[in-house]
Amino acid sequence: MNDCDIFKNENLFWVGKIMNKNENIILRNIHGAYFLVDITDNFQDDKCTLYEINEIGKVIWDNINNNGIDEIASIIYDLIVDDIEYSVIHDDVSSFIDLLIKNNFVV
Repeated sequence: MNDCDIFKNENLFWVGKIMNKNENIILRNIHGAYFLVDITDNFQDDKCTLYEINEIGKVIWDNINNNGIDEIASIIYDLIVDDIEYSVIHDDVSSFIDLLIKNNFVV
């Protein structure tokens, strides 16, 4: 088994399941850019870590508590006017959610 197989197996766990946002992660709009902020970060010397996400990342974030990967991919597929295959969108949503899970932003 290689890293790709592990990645795929982890994502399969979340397919069809509803996820929840970590209650300590908040979304902030700062000068038109979206950031996820862990409010439990140690703000030593007035510094914290901001995780910038794009508009599609915001759509994913906004829909995490109500939907699984399949539903979120469908929402994005319906929003995009370009001719992009559903499977590509589903893979991208799955990859982004995997990053959120690894950073403990989604439980």
